[in-house]
Amino acid sequence: MSMPELHEGNSHVLGPLTTTVDGVPESRNGYNGAPQPQESVTSPGDNVSEIPFPFDSEWSEDEENGNSRSNLVRNRIRAIFHLQKKYPPGYEDKKVEQIIRSLDEYPAGYGKIAAIADLDSDFLICRKFGFLHKYALLYLQDELVEIEEDLERLDKWEFRDGDPKNLVSRRRDRGLGHEARQKLIARLHAKLKQYDEAVLRLKELQAIKRPTMRAQSNVYNLINNTQSLAGCEADWICQGPDLAAVACGTEHRWLNTFLEDALNWLPTRVILAVFRGSEQKAKTGSEELNLLSADRVDILLRFVIATIAAILLLVPVLVLFRLQPTSREDFERKSNYQILTIFGFALAFSASCSMSTKARRQVFFIATAAYSAILVLFLLVFLEIQRISWCRV
Repeated sequence: MSMPELHEGNSHVLGPLTTTVDGVPESRNGYNGAPQPQESVTSPGDNVSEIPFPFDSEWSEDEENGNSRSNLVRNRIRAIFHLQKKYPPGYEDKKVEQIIRSLDEYPAGYGKIAAIADLDSDFLICRKFGFLHKYALLYLQDELVEIEEDLERLDKWEFRDGDPKNLVSRRRDRGLGHEARQKLIARLHAKLKQYDEAVLRLKELQAIKRPTMRAQSNVYNLINNTQSLAGCEADWICQGPDLAAVACGTEHRWLNTFLEDALNWLPTRVILAVFRGSEQKAKTGSEELNLLSADRVDILLRFVIATIAAILLLVPVLVLFRLQPTSREDFERKSNYQILTIFGFALAFSASCSMSTKARRQVFFIATAAYSAILVLFLLVFLEIQRISWCRV
């Protein structure tokens, strides 16, 4: 009985291309391996001993080149705490002038679309091509099924009509020169590598979140207003479910969106004066786009989070203090209100933590338990104080 026919497959496996270079390449600056002499540079701390004592009477204003008394005091304080900058001879401390290109400098086309995507991290939007990735993955999966069937058929033939000892010894099978199994295993390794890479790549793509409607609308309007793409080539921005926000890494995404919506209620002049810097103004050019500084918005966001944390800790304490029973008859009614207050604020704390952070559920549970314990402790302290006052009466 002849060997079973196997599925035809591409036996050529492309590996990484490698190149070899003879000799040691010479560097661009002409370095040939010999040590270069180094110029001696005066350290900022070498001249510390030359600084006169700050309160020495001989250190007069004439030695300060006619500086004002305020500058003299400031220089002496810097000298005391070693805050005065000292540079080597010939060194100049100059501020780096930033080179910022606006959208007006780019002609309409793909270059301008790339400049638009570079305006803000929220504008880094592209398609996932989830359908194509899954299509290719299904094909790879079926090719692996064919290889699996070939292996099973080859093993059954070897057991019935061949030499069963080849199934229990890879070295024996290889020594006899059976190329069919070796080629099949080589195909299997190559195809499994492609399949694993496709699965992991698809997993990473699915983890990327969809851009916000505001970011998608801004990019869509900029593409249409600048007429940088033809009609059919600009339809990709309308593929909402298949879009990916590449730089969507902010932890407080929903809160950031809510904050931007709240800022729209303020006058435009106030928003631009507070939250837009010179860099954002220079980037947008003549385009009607109110681009805000991410650093300034982040500062406001952190302030809002700190305020919410303070409210969730101090307001329930104040409410529990106001709900203290004033008499024994009023104890049962107000105690129920106090327990409901603790429950409500604990629920609000848990909800705020789950929506504003990416912590795990165990962390939410532990944090909520600790927060509730703090409120219960305050309640017990208030009740103990009230009990002592009743005993004195």
